[in-house]
Amino acid sequence: MTEKLILERKGRVLVATNNDPATCNSLSWDFYDGFREAVEAAAQDPEIGAIVLTGAEGFFCSGGNVNGLKERSEADHSTRRSSVDKLHAMILAMRACPKPVIAAVEGGAAGAGASLAAACDLVVAAKDAYVSVAYIKIGLTPDGGATAFLGSALPRQLLSEMVFTGDRIPVERLYQCGLINRLTEPGGAVAEAMALAERLADGPAQALGVGKKLIDSARLNDLKTQLGLEAEGIATALGGAEGQEGISAFLEKRKPDFRGLK
Repeated sequence: MTEKLILERKGRVLVATNNDPATCNSLSWDFYDGFREAVEAAAQDPEIGAIVLTGAEGFFCSGGNVNGLKERSEADHSTRRSSVDKLHAMILAMRACPKPVIAAVEGGAAGAGASLAAACDLVVAAKDAYVSVAYIKIGLTPDGGATAFLGSALPRQLLSEMVFTGDRIPVERLYQCGLINRLTEPGGAVAEAMALAERLADGPAQALGVGKKLIDSARLNDLKTQLGLEAEGIATALGGAEGQEGISAFLEKRKPDFRGLK
């Protein structure tokens, strides 16, 4: 049996590869559980500073396996729901992880693959790749946070087009809207994502983690609540080792060294 998830440590970066090229890296329960566990472990590992998520053999992820969806369509509601709950547990783990998670998209990201890419903190994509919220093509509705993440990043009319038609949207168009952070030549997404991950992994881990929480809470909180969280965050950071090192390095005109600081 093919190993559905390949994990590699490259310095301070964990590279996770969705590995089922025969199905364009469709998703499975093995992947849901495996990647969730890997993300949760990385969150606690001080030697890991960032995560890169990609797909094997030039394709990011085709979403749910249609044969598996066919089987679940014939099961009872609780069984159908349990599969989605596994997907959502993985997505929640990605958002709870204080380390940056970077998608490296080659080929395409379709269905739950689009949700998976959008759930990452940053997205690097090859210029010839596409994103497709493809559920409607087989009579289904989005999951995996597609409407939540894409809805906060894209104009409503564009998201409506994606959800209603399932059409392939070129990443060039999504780059102009801000969903994609970096565009590369075909075959270059992983290298660019790695360069970005290595840069972030050398940064202040505590500040990055708090910044990620603030980004997520900003979509939900009123201004006063969010300002309170920001005030608490920076007041804590100013008295912490990272803040002290960063300020000292700036004044001393040297590169800060944040490794091992808390």
